[in-house]
Amino acid sequence: MSGEAGLLAQLRDLHLPAEPGAWPPAPGWWIAALLLLALAALALWRGRPLWRRLRLRRRLLGALEASGSAAEISQVLRLAALERFPEAGAAGLHGARWIAFLESRDRSPERFARLARALTEMPYRAPRAGDDVEALRRAARGWLQQALR
Repeated sequence: MSGEAGLLAQLRDLHLPAEPGAWPPAPGWWIAALLLLALAALALWRGRPLWRRLRLRRRLLGALEASGSAAEISQVLRLAALERFPEAGAAGLHGARWIAFLESRDRSPERFARLARALTEMPYRAPRAGDDVEALRRAARGWLQQALR
């Protein structure tokens, strides 16, 4: 028995291995992090033009609300057309061609039909008491909201 007692005395308690550390993460977590990073970069890359267009829309609608004359409203429309449709050559358009350009980029047909004279003549003359600037502002607001989506 003394042999057995000696062997029992040599035994030690069970020692569990140390808990695994949190760092470095397992390979699956690295793959998930890289995938998430790639998706975030893609969202930023694809969303930037939209954010830019929405910022432009907010700025131009604010300028439109602050405008008090047909000339200022026309200027806001031109800025929007130059910014949103740079390839269309809107800077040189005037008269019926300017109205046709606005109508061609509009989902609401005939928005500027009854205001064509106001939009082509009023900006180039002195303001009068009978000028309907508010109707022109409403039409311009509708055009800006749908053109700058």
